[in-house]
Amino acid sequence: MTTALWLALRFPHWPLDSRTGETADGSWLVVETRGSRCFVVAATADAVAAGVRHGMDLADARLRQPDAGVLSRRPAGERAALTRLAGWAWQYSDHVHLACAGEPPYDTAGGSHLVFEIGASLRLFGGRRALRRRIAADLKRFGHRHAAGIDSTPQAALARTRAPRSRARTERAALPLSCLALDADTLASLQASGFRTLGELLALPPATLMRRYGAALLDDLDRLQGHRPHGLPLYRLPARYRTRHELTGAVVTTQGLVFVLRRVLADLAAFLRGADAAIQHLRLILIHEDDSRTRLDLRLNSPAHDAAHFERVVNDRLTRVELTAPVVEIGLASERLRRREQAQSQLLSEAARPGVEPGAWPAVLDRLRARLGHDAVGWLHAPDAHRPEKASATGDRPPIETPTGNAMRPLWLYAHPRPIAAPETLTFIAGPERIESGWWDAQAVRRDYYRARDRRGRLLWIYRDLDAARGGPSPYYLHGLFG
Repeated sequence: MTTALWLALRFPHWPLDSRTGETADGSWLVVETRGSRCFVVAATADAVAAGVRHGMDLADARLRQPDAGVLSRRPAGERAALTRLAGWAWQYSDHVHLACAGEPPYDTAGGSHLVFEIGASLRLFGGRRALRRRIAADLKRFGHRHAAGIDSTPQAALARTRAPRSRARTERAALPLSCLALDADTLASLQASGFRTLGELLALPPATLMRRYGAALLDDLDRLQGHRPHGLPLYRLPARYRTRHELTGAVVTTQGLVFVLRRVLADLAAFLRGADAAIQHLRLILIHEDDSRTRLDLRLNSPAHDAAHFERVVNDRLTRVELTAPVVEIGLASERLRRREQAQSQLLSEAARPGVEPGAWPAVLDRLRARLGHDAVGWLHAPDAHRPEKASATGDRPPIETPTGNAMRPLWLYAHPRPIAAPETLTFIAGPERIESGWWDAQAVRRDYYRARDRRGRLLWIYRDLDAARGGPSPYYLHGLFG
């Protein structure tokens, strides 16, 4: 079984870096206003080098970087951009979690985060170092400054992103307390008591921690060590792509839109790559200063996922557009995502070329096994068995063709059927289908199978154990889920 390994990415300048399509040139500050105070929450690298820091008053920041442009913070835009980036991360893992600054259990120092499980992907991408290089190259191309951390739990990986660069890869126990997502009062109290590292804190008995600092800190430490579920919300891919980009200034010509659209379409392509998807219909919406809208529907001959192709099509379409008013915002919307064709991938290119015999597939399987491990790839067999738990198996060689019948079967079976406490809450759709088999090997079954839908709308494959009826009401069990 693969050991869980989590990669955390912290974006300390996300209020600005999430707007790279608008701020590629020049010096910029993003500010937030609370009451009468206006302070910096993000800055370009040259402003940081000049001494501008997070939380600094705008007046002080202007003294250090007088030529910097100033943008107001847009939390909704930050979350939308982080959600798009979560789609990109799906190429590495389907366990992706995200949070913008200030969303628990994360710190509030202006950083937003992505966290995803990479242990199952390491072999596919050539190991930890190769995977980190690939991710870092992508983020550099996107213009996203970041800090990375890897550990066996999400919270520990996040803690490493807050460590000084020289200590980010040290033993977990040696991490400074400032790496934890603690409020200022708790951190100050711990430091006043003489605690400096995570290891010193963990050396205290849990009862002592609870008595001195409360249950919240103990819960955080349990999650960091993997003693409790991490509790982070799971990101799920949307059925369609939707995004809006507010521009820093009004654009009066279609040529002026080209640069911003390049960034917008690159975000789309990165999302599609992560989702392993393609689209054939795209709608571009130009939102004007007077709130009127120009809609451009782009229908492609075949599903596509390449940024350069999108850019060429959009630019060609823009040559036929005359702007009726300055553009202040751009929207992008797609049809339902389609499964991306894999025939063009380098791995399968040998078997996909015209004229290549089907016998080329064993060579492809050999390459897959070399990359993923021998046991990771096999042939699916359908043994001559009626019991669902014995009706499929894997083998090293192709199966002999076997008729499978027309009965509907779910793709997902539970290894151990789950008792259903309240079958009366289900809506029965089809059945019963009687299965009686296995008397010869002491694993006999006598079951009536049904398709049923639960209150959440899931289509279930359940059965009634007929043998159990002899001792009372027949129990129902959940055996599988339909897609």
